[in-house]
Amino acid sequence: MKVAVVPNLTKKEAKACTDEVLAILEQSGCSTILKTDLFDQNGVYRESRDERLGSCDLILAVGGDGTIIHTAKSAALYDKPILGVNAGKLGFTAGLERDELHLLAGLVKGEFTEERRLMLEITVTSSLGERKYFALNDAVVTGELAKIIDYRMALGSNHGYNYRADGFIVATPTGSTAYSLSAGGPVVEPAMDCLIYTPICPHSLFSRSVIFGGSTHLTVDIPRNLGRLFLTVDGEDPVELRSGYRLSFYRSQRAARFVKLTGSDFYDRLNQKIIEVQGYM
Repeated sequence: MKVAVVPNLTKKEAKACTDEVLAILEQSGCSTILKTDLFDQNGVYRESRDERLGSCDLILAVGGDGTIIHTAKSAALYDKPILGVNAGKLGFTAGLERDELHLLAGLVKGEFTEERRLMLEITVTSSLGERKYFALNDAVVTGELAKIIDYRMALGSNHGYNYRADGFIVATPTGSTAYSLSAGGPVVEPAMDCLIYTPICPHSLFSRSVIFGGSTHLTVDIPRNLGRLFLTVDGEDPVELRSGYRLSFYRSQRAARFVKLTGSDFYDRLNQKIIEVQGYM
């Protein structure tokens, strides 16, 4: 088995954890590739194509949730499975903790399962043409600081609705436990075929999150606004939007393939990483 190891070396524990991962993989008979240029010296993700990833059987990310999410997007380009090792804080998307690295030997023996995760595709249409973006967690549209924005949202071919809010989030089931959750959105199982729309601080008594099926397109028109708007995809550098732009959000043909080496499920992680950590149990 050929494994590409992608660490975010700006994380405090990542260097030692990566050394341990490489040692265990090589002892188990795996050949390895170490890719350290996916994140710069500040830990910022820089998407780049690398045919070496396409030649691997599995991609292993070492870092926090951001590291794992961004690496999973690179893995999805080549339809390769990914395993995340937590060397950050929460590690909600990680498949292994630091004290579980001995389980890596199970990769060669085939002692693992795979979970496919829906990805979000965003098309931005303007007089300049179309641009496409891909998200595993979420896409967020906001205005300038302390500026409310106006927009019109429609699901499929249905009648549109006008909103006034600080912005909005379109999240995948994977991203339902991130910013969308903080904004009042629901928790959704990662295997669900759906997307979640959540307005941010809407100026309304009746605005709530909407869960819509994976085959439905959500369209947002930006008719008029004071100041600039920004699209942020998975926490990456924001993209400036202007009045008259149309944004379409829909399920991508790409999918993230997460490897599981332990028997814990989504609700186990929800309890361990969020509920227990925050003192609810």
